[in-house]
Parts: sequence; structure tokens; C-alpha cells
Amino acid sequence: MEARQGTHGSRAPTRPRTERDLRAERAAALARRGVAVAEADAGLDHLVCACGSERYGLPLTAVAQVLPMRPPTPMPGAVPALIGLIALSGRIVGVLGLARALGRPDPAGEAAHLVVLRGSATPQPLALAVNRVLGIAPAATASGSADPDGLGNAAASGYAPGAAGAGRPDFVTVDLPRLLRRALP
Repeated sequence: MEARQGTHGSRAPTRPRTERDLRAERAAALARRGVAVAEADAGLDHLVCACGSERYGLPLTAVAQVLPMRPPTPMPGAVPALIGLIALSGRIVGVLGLARALGRPDPAGEAAHLVVLRGSATPQPLALAVNRVLGIAPAATASGSADPDGLGNAAASGYAPGAAGAGRPDFVTVDLPRLLRRALP
């Protein structure tokens, strides 16, 4: 007698997925997500900001506006990166020092600009204090990955070499979600 083939074809029975399998799949997905963020940021235009002598690129899609710096009201007991609060269009906005949030020393000189982040970039209204905004770097300049596996906690996700003849400076790209997770509890 011939064995009948079911509607699904002849397949070997699969074993049920164990908790260990599920954890391994989840870990692999999280590792891929970090790489995907770095690769996605590499294809975006970046707002290049200076903090002292260092330059950082923020994904332009996460930037709502750039404003002149205004004095923030200090928050006693706040996380070190939060330099204070400002009122902006009828709402309270937290101001993070970009250098502090990245774990860098405070740059010499006063911050001259606030980079207000879009609501989709953060659940609470936030702005980043920088020494100055240098301009926008085209997407083609951002490349590389400082953390190719996406497993570290560093907020720098890549490096964009400058083009001397075009007047574009080199800069480090910032992974905003990772930066905000590190800077805000």
C-alpha cells in the first residue's frame, strides 16, 4: 500500500520551539536591529553640530527645529546630561547637553544653539544644547559603523569622512534612540 501524501506535502514533523530557541531568536533580532539603525542612519541627511572641537551628526529626520540657545532652568537632582528646562511654545522642554549625554567633557564656551527633536524621536519634548550648528551633510557622506554588531551601549553609530574640497567636515553619527536610552532613565 502506498502512503498518502497530505495536502501539505510530505514534511518531517517539526519539534516545538523551546524557550531557549525563542530567546536565541530574540537576541539575534535585537542584534540585527542595532545594525539596521546604523545602516538606516547612514542613508539619511545629518545635521552636523559642534561640541567643542568635536562634530556630531544627528539624523535630520529627528530634528524639528534649531533655535538660538536660551538659559535653561536647572533641575535639582536631575540626571547629569539634563542641564535644565525651557518653555517652548507653551510646553516644557528638557535640555540635554549633547557632549554630556555622549559622556564627553563639557566643551569650552557657551552653547549657542538648541536642536529641538521631533516628537517621534522621543516620548517627551527634548532639545540638545550644542556649541553651534554647522550645517547639513548629504546622505552619501555618512557611512561605517562604530558598533557593527549593535551590541554595545555607545551612542556613536558611525563615522562620516569629510570632503575637503566641498567644505564638508567629518563627523561622528549619533544613534539618537541609544543616546536617549543612556542619558535618560
